[in-house]
Amino acid sequence: MKRPNKNEFSDAYEAILAWSPAKREQNELHRTMSLPVDDECRRRRPSARGKLYFCLVGAFTICFSSFFTASAQFGLPANQLPNLNMRPILTMTAEPTTPSPNSILNITANLYGITTVNNSNFTWFVNDIKQKDSSGLNKNTFLLRTGNIGTIYKITVNIATPGGDSLSDSMLFTVSDFDLTWSASSRAPASYKGKILPTKNSAVKIMALPTVYRPGTKVLVRTDNLIFNWTVDDKFQSAKSGAGKSSLAFTIPDFVGANKSVLLNIKTVDGAVSLNKSVEIPVVRPQTVIRWVDPKTEAPYGGALKNLSVKLPVSLNFIAQNYFFNAPPDGLRWQWFVNGEEAAAAGAKPWLASLNFPDIKTVFSIQIKAEAKNPDSDLETAQATVNINIK
Repeated sequence: MKRPNKNEFSDAYEAILAWSPAKREQNELHRTMSLPVDDECRRRRPSARGKLYFCLVGAFTICFSSFFTASAQFGLPANQLPNLNMRPILTMTAEPTTPSPNSILNITANLYGITTVNNSNFTWFVNDIKQKDSSGLNKNTFLLRTGNIGTIYKITVNIATPGGDSLSDSMLFTVSDFDLTWSASSRAPASYKGKILPTKNSAVKIMALPTVYRPGTKVLVRTDNLIFNWTVDDKFQSAKSGAGKSSLAFTIPDFVGANKSVLLNIKTVDGAVSLNKSVEIPVVRPQTVIRWVDPKTEAPYGGALKNLSVKLPVSLNFIAQNYFFNAPPDGLRWQWFVNGEEAAAAGAKPWLASLNFPDIKTVFSIQIKAEAKNPDSDLETAQATVNINIK
């Protein structure tokens, strides 16, 4: 076979370029822009010998590219190849982060990685004592009933995977807690032993009393090193939250029947400790009750009066007591009514009243009513009535 001369080879090479996609795109672009198109490309066609060289050159190019591709694929250093036998990763999580006294601590062992982790064997320990009932195949959760405040726990898990990997991790806890106490500015008699509840416009103050330890130790965290995050009715109180802010004060804007929900989260700066507690504060209506009173000592006795039956002659002495007003008794306006008619209140203590009945033969009934109002708030008013049957 005659070898093509240099010109014939050049013709074939030029033809390859002319009919390549890049050249055709260039010519099409020139045509669209009304620019002269390379007529040389139109005129030239590869000769028979040029076609032969075109095939040879193409085959050589493919073989050359395949060689270098294979070299690129199989010539990587061993330390750059992916590790198909990577060990799984073990992490432990706890809910809650910090346990409270006599509560349930839920700990989960989480396995991640390429190697299958199904059918792994979990062995749990509490303070290095094996927990047989909680250990076994696929038992990756552990529940612990905590003890008293200050109790320390070390929770350990050992894991054996089907692939032969052995993993272990531990978490440390110290049972911690805090108390939430609150008081309202509303008033009640000194003899009242219950919780003084707020009404609308009452001022409320909440105090947190923390007993918080560093996890796994008996070291108490100082109050000024704790972050107090307050939330009232699902609204975060950013201005009243922060380091050392263990108290919260606010005024009740709600009407009777509402409940103020207060949530407190206490945590350390590093997040190692986190405790939550909430309290519901009911908003109540002011109340007034009528009771017997000793006229000499002015000390009330007995329960609240509703219905009485007395014999003549009799002298009745009453005291009206107010509960949950935002003012003391001497700051209220008192009124007494007998059968709907207002009776003048005498003396400097208008919450006291006396009724004197002579010895008459007629049987009759009367109703007395005591009413108290806060002159600074029209919504603070309450009344009490007693029905008396006189024989």
